Amino acid sequence: MAELKAISGEVSIMSWFFIALCAPFLLACANHNDKFLLSRYLEQKSIGSIVILSSLFSGAVIPILLFIQPDVDDVSFVQGTALVATGVSSVFAGVFYLYALDIDEASFVTPFYQTVPIFAYFLGYLILGETITFAQGLGSFVIIVGALALSFESGRRGMRFKRNVVALMLGASFLSAVNGVIFKLIAVDKGFWVSLSWGFVGQTMTGLALLVIVPSYRRDFLDLFQQSKVAAVGLIALSKTLFSVSEAVTLYATLLAPVALVLLVNSFQPLFVFAFGIVLTLFFPRVAKESLDRTKMLQKGLGICLMLVGGYMISR
Repeated sequence: MAELKAISGEVSIMSWFFIALCAPFLLACANHNDKFLLSRYLEQKSIGSIVILSSLFSGAVIPILLFIQPDVDDVSFVQGTALVATGVSSVFAGVFYLYALDIDEASFVTPFYQTVPIFAYFLGYLILGETITFAQGLGSFVIIVGALALSFESGRRGMRFKRNVVALMLGASFLSAVNGVIFKLIAVDKGFWVSLSWGFVGQTMTGLALLVIVPSYRRDFLDLFQQSKVAAVGLIALSKTLFSVSEAVTLYATLLAPVALVLLVNSFQPLFVFAFGIVLTLFFPRVAKESLDRTKMLQKGLGICLMLVGGYMISR
């Protein structure tokens, strides 16, 4: 009987691991899809069309969320405003990420998301009163070292610090951390679906505001339809779907295993991005083409490995 329980427990562990592993896999697919979209279909680097269309897709999901949880008005004005702000911050985090992806390769950009837990730990300490252990502090330091390893590139003039990419991705990571901490603060009290619905309202409002206020974004968005770029619209919808499903998978996995372990599995995203980049460059160069220079490969490998080690230390 004890043996049967052990086998059952082992199956359960393997189940949550592979379920959680789907999230970073889907995110890596979305990262390369975004890079392909920017380089192939949006030749003028029309970030605005992606941002606005992705935000408006959130509006299409709101009726579904209302069907699942109709009592979305069960929040105070302050809580509702804060949750809408999480939607706003997620949109701007996406803006920073897309601009960084426009500048550099996906395998250099995405590992910087490993800095999200660092910001989250310090914000959690300040806002939620959560504690930080010595191992978590040391893991944060290792992640920073890994980020620094990816922050330089060599050229004819020597080593150059990629300040634009680093600043953009640190901004995206910080906003993602703020989003997560505020969401957790309110969702613990009001529930997941209610909090998610207000976040999507914030995303939709931000998309509409950018459409009206930013002329270049509005022009990019309208040109997308005037030029009948159906493929581009489809790819934007695909990225939005991949990001949304990966988030849902992660949340589901947290019901099957400790949150720290699930977040540790999410740290596999840079490895998937790195591996996909190599495969696509070798076999499908028209889809994606990343540098396979030995120095850059070593730099990526070192930086990603350090971040994985740091992520493991943080999760303990």
